[in-house]
Amino acid sequence: MEVSVIMEKLFPPFHGWQFNRDGQCTKIPSIGDDDPQTAAPGVKVDAYPTIEKQGLIWAFLGDDPESAKPIMDIPELDDSQYAVIPYDVIFESNFHLAKFSNLDYVHLPIVHGIRFEDQENPYQPPPHTVEKTDYGMTAFIETESTYSKGAWSNVREEGTKVKSILKYFIAGQTLRGQVEIGAIGSGKFNCFYEFSTPIDRTRTMMRYYFFRNFMTHKWMNKMALKRNLKNIFEDKVIAEAQVPKYGPDGMSEIVGKHEDTVIKVYWDLMHEMKDKGWQIDYSAWNKLIEDGKYCVIPSVTRKNNPENWQYPAIPRINT
Repeated sequence: MEVSVIMEKLFPPFHGWQFNRDGQCTKIPSIGDDDPQTAAPGVKVDAYPTIEKQGLIWAFLGDDPESAKPIMDIPELDDSQYAVIPYDVIFESNFHLAKFSNLDYVHLPIVHGIRFEDQENPYQPPPHTVEKTDYGMTAFIETESTYSKGAWSNVREEGTKVKSILKYFIAGQTLRGQVEIGAIGSGKFNCFYEFSTPIDRTRTMMRYYFFRNFMTHKWMNKMALKRNLKNIFEDKVIAEAQVPKYGPDGMSEIVGKHEDTVIKVYWDLMHEMKDKGWQIDYSAWNKLIEDGKYCVIPSVTRKNNPENWQYPAIPRINT
């Protein structure tokens, strides 16, 4: 199902003007049946192509939808063998800092106590590979299973190998994590999807789908959610404590490149988009705000017909 997000401004909220999915004015109540395009030529608003998929609304906020990265599928939603738990929480942090909480392997033993015991240094991630893809990147890592506690104590045996696959999708700033939690070859999977939606530069809506195909009874949902949220809320505290609140604009040239392979590839992708002119120029934008000026996200209609817009497009780097 395709729809459009319409950005109403100026008169519509007060005068009841109506616009179609392409941003064209289709009705002005005060002029009756007269043609809006004749009565008020040039009236238009920015509109953005969107699609409804997997119970979510995906909007392309830009003027080049042909370059949009593919939206991932979520096969577990239609698989009766999986139980699913949705969860939303707002991180009071920049979306990069919020995203690092699941992208970064190195922090697992430091923040969550998940040590890599099969390593000489249990704080050092074991060898792993990261591959760039058409949608973003995929990371693979294998570790020795060293614990299985509480209600999940029978899920796997100690000393077996566990494989994790982490996929990052540029579309929706989405992560898909999969752990074959019953050990390699068991067919028992714990999966999550994380969708990061910036509210502004210092707040991010984090949406999650948690899946499992073992211990799927409904009465296990409370325990399963608690296990998943433990790490999320530990990460949330750290993300919200970082300064500056606006977040980083790139990876440090000094720290982390020898071990933060996943984060390095993430920043490579971010800088590729920046070089294409897909990043807001915050310095120029802040100047507009200081001058009391308003601007909007570029749209396809604005690109095809750049004349006679009430407000300018938001400034971008390298454009």
